[in-house]
Amino acid sequence: MTYLDALILGAVQGLTEFLPVSSSGHLEIGKAILGDQSIPQESLLFTVVVHFATALSTIVVFRKDIVEIVKGLFQFQWNEEFKFSLKIIRINGSSSLYWVCF
Repeated sequence: MTYLDALILGAVQGLTEFLPVSSSGHLEIGKAILGDQSIPQESLLFTVVVHFATALSTIVVFRKDIVEIVKGLFQFQWNEEFKFSLKIIRINGSSSLYWVCF
């Protein structure tokens, strides 16, 4: 994979990550269009690195919000941050906390 291919695929990842479609699928389609002939281990490593970079950039962009939510959790008060955290827990499958939240 050339640097230009990596740059194009990185741009595809960045542009499609927050859309309600599979950015992983777009990466694979992009690799096929660009004729990526790398071995599967290299292709998987590239995909993992690109996804890690996306997660890291999201954390950096929302760092202030994340810090506020974490601070709110450790205040042990019924505040907006605590309610938000309970909603996240509910979304991840713990139905017993759903009733505490509302």
